[in-house]
Amino acid sequence: MSNSVHCAECQRIEENATYSAETHHVLAKRQLLWFRMFQLVPAIATAVIGTLTVGQVVPRWVGIVGLLTAVVTAIGTVLNPQQSYYEHLAAAKAFTVLKHDARALREMGQHEAAQDLTVAVKSVHDRYNDLIRIAPATEDWAFEKARERIQAGVHQPDEKK
Repeated sequence: MSNSVHCAECQRIEENATYSAETHHVLAKRQLLWFRMFQLVPAIATAVIGTLTVGQVVPRWVGIVGLLTAVVTAIGTVLNPQQSYYEHLAAAKAFTVLKHDARALREMGQHEAAQDLTVAVKSVHDRYNDLIRIAPATEDWAFEKARERIQAGVHQPDEKK
């Protein structure tokens, strides 16, 4: 295999990893929002309302609102958006590292012997496949948002903008 074929494969892996990383970043950001909406805000509200209700500082209906916020917190706990946030964030970071490795191999691999380059490209390719196997599932809307961001030049170095 020629070095140009290897470089083309590295370019493909770099591009695929870029889209995968950005998609997982989009999903992580959404899950962080869900975490705040379903767990953090209602938990704080429940604590404040519970304290005020016990101290009989507020009308009884505030206790009902407190009960509702507790239910929302419970639902958020079951859905566990915080765990999903960390899973997508970890996947995004892993794909970003792979993207950088593929780019470095593409740029520096031109000076390596074809046989050594074949082994290195195969290793990067296998790592990409392993990440695909273990990464959490993504959604079409997140990929489309990632595509828009990438095509708008979000991942371009400043000197190329």
